[in-house]
Amino acid sequence: MTQTIDQVFGEYINNQELADLKFIVGEKKDVLYAHKFVISLISPFWKELFYSQDYEDEETIGVTELTLPDIDTESFQVFLEYAYKRHIDVKEDQIFKLLNVADKYEIDELKTYCNDLFQKSLNKTNCISYYENGKQRGIEDWTKLAMSYIEEHSNVILENEYCFQKLTIETIKVVLGLKKLFAKEIHIFKSLLRWTEYQKETKYKDDEKVTIKTLFAEFTDLIKLDLMSFQDLEEVKKSGIYPVQLLLEHAIKLSQTYKLVVKPLTRAGPQLEDLKVLLLGTCRRGFERLEHLKESMMSGGIENVDIVNIENTTPTYEKMNEYDTVVVRGRNGAAMNNSTVLGNNLARYVEGGKGVTVIAINSLINNDSYRLNGRIVDEGFIPLAIGERMQHDQRELGEVHLPEHPIMEGVQTFKTKDYTHVIGTNEINGGTLIASWNNGFPLITEKTQQEGCGTVVCLNFHPISTKMTNDCGKAWLQETDGAKIIANSIKYVGMKWFEK
Repeated sequence: MTQTIDQVFGEYINNQELADLKFIVGEKKDVLYAHKFVISLISPFWKELFYSQDYEDEETIGVTELTLPDIDTESFQVFLEYAYKRHIDVKEDQIFKLLNVADKYEIDELKTYCNDLFQKSLNKTNCISYYENGKQRGIEDWTKLAMSYIEEHSNVILENEYCFQKLTIETIKVVLGLKKLFAKEIHIFKSLLRWTEYQKETKYKDDEKVTIKTLFAEFTDLIKLDLMSFQDLEEVKKSGIYPVQLLLEHAIKLSQTYKLVVKPLTRAGPQLEDLKVLLLGTCRRGFERLEHLKESMMSGGIENVDIVNIENTTPTYEKMNEYDTVVVRGRNGAAMNNSTVLGNNLARYVEGGKGVTVIAINSLINNDSYRLNGRIVDEGFIPLAIGERMQHDQRELGEVHLPEHPIMEGVQTFKTKDYTHVIGTNEINGGTLIASWNNGFPLITEKTQQEGCGTVVCLNFHPISTKMTNDCGKAWLQETDGAKIIANSIKYVGMKWFEK
């Protein structure tokens, strides 16, 4: 069987055969063998050293011995493996050590490899250690990436005892000072209390002078008691951290200001400008109509919208999950790349708690070649049944069944130019009818399949306006509120995910 190049070279990693380099590494002076030719290919530093005139005059025969006392042996072994094979399996705790080797010996491609690995491996368990390692080593880009991740997942990290207990006091203060920290104040308090209890049990177990209360003193000014309910304040009282008189004052203030509101408030959390939207569409006539739909979203304050053409690709669940909400717009005559896989991925996305907005016309048309398929349809996630595309002249907003619904905020009128296309069905699959056309067909519907799932909103109208084309009779009049309906729908399902 023929060996690949990396297999051939791999056999010579730390192999004394033909070796002309002997590294003495780390405090324990571990011996690792290598070959100048291979090491020179990856590192300009070593190449310049090995092939400089002075070096050649001194070292012409035999094995060169080099001592590297400040390098971690395990990391240097990983570096050698990369030098010989150009691909490696790196443990999370080795990334920073390996980067040290790459920096010290000017190995740019290894730096890039470490950077890619850092971004791919960043998760809720390691983001704290990544942040603190990056800060300690002065790697500004990695520190910012890790903190951005912490900010986005702050509520989960606060609840994760294993993760939160690793924080230093300095990092906790940074996290609590985040502008977009999204968490109930009582959860923040409980997380800090668990942190102090852990410190007492581990670091200060035998020190009677250090108590949970003295440890918590670092954070007393950071807790916003004004954002707690009466039940929350009662829980805080039981801990003995704050003076009873102070808690009583906040309870009186709460009763006067919020009129006995029981539901606890939260810190500001993510804002609309943070909402990341993935717009999936088919583009038989180019991207203009998708760009126009994106413009309607942006008119409602939605700033981050990425477009993917689903005629030639099908986004994976992992790709979708990078976004806070997804919008789907099919198109008659333009088949989706794989509508069944797309429907399965969307169902999984919704089951994960995130919402989807479906532009019904063409996405739900009774034509397997052009419409959505898979679990999103088969298992009834969408609040409108598959149906025939119908054209009718009744083209205005009819009855608004839920006038206080967030999607109807600011919506006064909605009307098309000459006629409209709709999915001609009144079956809403157990969903909720928000508004109808003036002929009774559903205009806006929503459905949450079960507890824990995201919400799916269905918009049963053509999504282009006369601002884009005045020649299309089914376009909605730009002076009416079509853009508000579109933007409000996406904000509604997307911000519900943020609230969770």
